[in-house]
Amino acid sequence: MSSDEENENEVILPVPDSMSDGDETTWRLNDPQFQYRMIDDTRWRVALAQMWIEKTGAVETGKTYILEKLPEGYGLFDRPRGSNPTERDTFLFGHPSKFYFQSRIAFFPHFFWGLPPPKTIYELNPKYPSDEEGPDYWRIHIMDLKEKGKVDEDINHRLNMDWAVTHEQLADYFVSLTLQAAFVPRRGEVVLWTPDLDGTLEYNTPAKCIQIKDKDGKWQGMPEWRAGIVTQVPEEECNFMDIIQLTKKKNELITYSGFRVETLVDPLSDDKVYSHQYKYVPLKQIKPFGAYEQFLWPLPREKLHPSIEFALTTMASWSLLHYTKFKGDWPNAKIYCKGIWIGHELLAIKDAVRLKPPGLTAETMNDKSNTTKDEKVTDVMVIEQIWLSLEGCIADPKDPQYAKSYQPYIAGKVYTVDPTRLNRPIGFDRDELQRLTDNEVDDAFQYVGMQGYGPWYRIAGGRTCAVTKNMLLGRCYEPEAAYLHFGTFKGLGYDLHSMLSGRAFSAKADARTPEGVNWFWGDYRAETLGLATMNGVEVGPAAEQRENMPRWQAILRILNDCMRGGDLKLAFKDPRDDEIRGPGRPPKKHFVASKLVNTGLAGLGSKDETSVDEETEDSIEGLSGNVSEMDLPAGLLTASIPFREKDDAEVDDTE
Repeated sequence: MSSDEENENEVILPVPDSMSDGDETTWRLNDPQFQYRMIDDTRWRVALAQMWIEKTGAVETGKTYILEKLPEGYGLFDRPRGSNPTERDTFLFGHPSKFYFQSRIAFFPHFFWGLPPPKTIYELNPKYPSDEEGPDYWRIHIMDLKEKGKVDEDINHRLNMDWAVTHEQLADYFVSLTLQAAFVPRRGEVVLWTPDLDGTLEYNTPAKCIQIKDKDGKWQGMPEWRAGIVTQVPEEECNFMDIIQLTKKKNELITYSGFRVETLVDPLSDDKVYSHQYKYVPLKQIKPFGAYEQFLWPLPREKLHPSIEFALTTMASWSLLHYTKFKGDWPNAKIYCKGIWIGHELLAIKDAVRLKPPGLTAETMNDKSNTTKDEKVTDVMVIEQIWLSLEGCIADPKDPQYAKSYQPYIAGKVYTVDPTRLNRPIGFDRDELQRLTDNEVDDAFQYVGMQGYGPWYRIAGGRTCAVTKNMLLGRCYEPEAAYLHFGTFKGLGYDLHSMLSGRAFSAKADARTPEGVNWFWGDYRAETLGLATMNGVEVGPAAEQRENMPRWQAILRILNDCMRGGDLKLAFKDPRDDEIRGPGRPPKKHFVASKLVNTGLAGLGSKDETSVDEETEDSIEGLSGNVSEMDLPAGLLTASIPFREKDDAEVDDTE
């Protein structure tokens, strides 16, 4: 066996200095009777490492384990044997009591007692699967759940590159979101925007649409609307008046006071040229994409910018952001997170999000013969928890699935502005409504001025309720912001039809959505939107920096004190030396979902039980409220771009 092969099979176990009780002053360097000398301790380090690994059950076949060093303060010496000076006896010094050890077996109990189990227990145990991207942490959690029966543990995927790079940054980001107004677009969100706007946006009643009005009061037609992704946000806080006009900022440079918006690319095509079309614009040139119908009506499809259809294609998509906890009671588990992308928007814990009327679909809204449909949007949930439910977990590492079904849930307190809410389909516990005082409204919502929508009432006796993703429309903007965007205080359903119709369009248009499913489950935001770059930098699973995953895994092991043989060589290897790659740029890559998403998608549309459960109506364990009903599958589209004909009542509402 070559030296390189030996290094590849050698696993170096770190020995933290802080856990050692060793004391160098106990070493007998100046013993008057015997002359001690320090000797090579390799055999001791190999033997101790092997006993340590076997004790913790992390043995991996074909590997040689070795401690990186003896515990701090310990040293291995030998001296001539008193009865036979030609033989030498070995002694390990360093114990604070000046007691010495003459064998590795004798020293091991003290060594094991004083030090924690190897950090590599999961990474090194062959029963826990891994690949070039690192340990299969989700399977590890599930196997651990089966073994223990019940678990509740924080997620620490230290050898997963995405988790290691983003965890701390996302933790800070979600804290900052709680201080930000609801109407301010967030990084990664899809918006409706126009590169130029000379005038103000107002509703032209004769034309029944929103147009540009110049300073002389003349109508200048509709803006050049397109869909884009927000890649940078202003350094200075936005205020309500920014929605309709330019306001004075400390730094007037638009690169500091504006939003960087990149034109959205086709998520289903390899052509990403539109991502190079970007501009810094003020908030007055941006509108929520969920209300596209209000701003684009009545443009025919051929006059719409192609990016509009790209954005519509992704409206029925979702992905989770910033996993924090794995909790389960075998065989079911929940993976908690801080945020969820629903179509164009990021929803996070503490956000107030509008809920659609239960059972309402785009098909029923377009059915003018149905006079019993409920189209009033009156309910708002303040998000407390977001999780992915894994029903029927599978611990077998050889099984391609983690669970029999997957479903995201959003839970929180629910409030309504409709005092007659109990007279309509409600979907939650039918406790008597409780009116909130002004102080209680301030406590319930993190946004200011929510009393502007009128009196608020507590639903389900204030208990936590859970809904599925279908029930979420989007963030509930502050009343002033809603009025400046949409010109009305009369309700929360200003984007109801466009949201449901857009999702129905997306379910049919997004070729990535498996047959029989109405939503595309994405892993990364970049994957969901089909992005190749953001801010000019390659992003997502197809980014160039993800090419050499073994090298990144070696770097992560070094940083996390669980280095293996050969990691140093691999980590510091010049990527240009990789003969497989060859000259020039690497071949074009396609997006690859993570293990969690891959397993969930693998069974969609098949005849087995594995699916993203589209019809779940069961109550949620640990919640006193009910889970809202799921929508029926959307009907066939009556138009390529799902506009709804405005009637006179709707026109009056927007004036």
